[in-house]
Amino acid sequence: MNHLARPRAGLASSDLRLGTLSYQSLQFIAASLDICLLILASVLGFAIYQYYLTGELVSSNDGLGVGFLAGVLFIALSRSRGLYEIHAVLGLGRHFRNIWAILAVTLLLLANIMFLLKVGIEYSRGSIILFGALAFIFIGLGRASFAHFAAIGIQKGFIAGRRAVTIGEASELVRLAPSDLRRFGIEEMARIEVIRSNGSTGLSQGARARITGAMDVARQLHAAEFVLLVPWAQERLLAEIADLLRPSPLPVKLLPDLTVRNIVRLQPKGGPDPFLAVEVQRAPLSRWERSCKRAVDLVLSLSALVLLVPLLLITAVAIKLDSKGPILFRQRRCGFDSKEFVIYKFRTMTVLDDGENVVQVRPGDVRVTRIGRLLRRSSVDELPQLFNVLRGDMSLVGPRPHAMAHHDKYCVLIATYALRHHVKPGLTGMAQMNGLRGETSQLAQMERRVEQDLWYINHWSLMLDALIMARTCLVVLRQEVY
Repeated sequence: MNHLARPRAGLASSDLRLGTLSYQSLQFIAASLDICLLILASVLGFAIYQYYLTGELVSSNDGLGVGFLAGVLFIALSRSRGLYEIHAVLGLGRHFRNIWAILAVTLLLLANIMFLLKVGIEYSRGSIILFGALAFIFIGLGRASFAHFAAIGIQKGFIAGRRAVTIGEASELVRLAPSDLRRFGIEEMARIEVIRSNGSTGLSQGARARITGAMDVARQLHAAEFVLLVPWAQERLLAEIADLLRPSPLPVKLLPDLTVRNIVRLQPKGGPDPFLAVEVQRAPLSRWERSCKRAVDLVLSLSALVLLVPLLLITAVAIKLDSKGPILFRQRRCGFDSKEFVIYKFRTMTVLDDGENVVQVRPGDVRVTRIGRLLRRSSVDELPQLFNVLRGDMSLVGPRPHAMAHHDKYCVLIATYALRHHVKPGLTGMAQMNGLRGETSQLAQMERRVEQDLWYINHWSLMLDALIMARTCLVVLRQEVY
């Protein structure tokens, strides 16, 4: 078996193929189908009952409103019970009992709401009962049909699961093919086999190197998570793998091993799902949180650039008149998921260091130009990084990005240093808000910065970002010139 499998042909290297749905869309489609079926059941129930009484088909908005309300209640209750998760949508047999129970509770809640609002007398009991009966039939048939066609779509590659790099022992990997993983919403992009040391429950040196390399593979293949297939009894092995994957911002999920899957399959149909993964490491920010943070970055950075155009032009002219060299300083920095990017700053020095040895600026540094001293004092030299924010390399708030030379140095000296890259680097951050900026001549200074950055990552919120930006402005005004 190849330790590193080639990229699968099911997906393009970076994006979903044209016409391919993501597995997340199944949740939305399933919920939309449920509410449509409940509205249809309600409309038909009211219409059929009216036809039975009058002999005529009479259109009414009553059935539409009742069906919509029932649909909203059913979706809310189903989501709270995880019935729109991929394993519940596809592994329907184990969840039918819960679906029926949720539907029954929905109908009871609907009746209570109609009673409390004193509108129950306006609706015939016969039409409500008929609606309930049709709802059970429609939801049952609809969910079963959807699960069937969704499973076919996943197997055929029309529905793409989460892009994942699988790491596991040979004994587990051979029993779970990529097609098996696809059925449960996982699109395997690469497969890495780990081997234990002779006579030990831990990893061999070669296996440790391959797991470290797996992070580069995941980055190149745009994977969304790591999936572990390791015997659950091997606690030391699991701990070592999880520890090696800590620098990656991707979630790490542990699938049940063969023994656990066989035990779970013996449970009643209403029991736990045999492929219900255990989250070993969660992503620092959820998809929704990342979207909110990115939206704020785009709006504020674009607005700032528009407002600061005169200042940017004046600064550029001043730099050109003050000393020889380019207006902008470019340097390779380490960003999100340890990806390298080029940062932009106004040039404030006579040198443009960007190699293996980058000397930090010290107070009174003779390399700083006259205009550069003023720019550094006011932090105006950082403003071109707003373009980095627009490009998506950086965020307005986050751990400050360091030069690649410093990144390589501190990754060795500080065990938790790489965890800073679980979020995008920022124009300012928690450390800067607390006055930890400038030269780090002592290791303890960088350790304090890392502590602040990790606290920020673990406690992130939009309100915290707003507080950091506001307090950074006050800190900048109190900085000494150097």
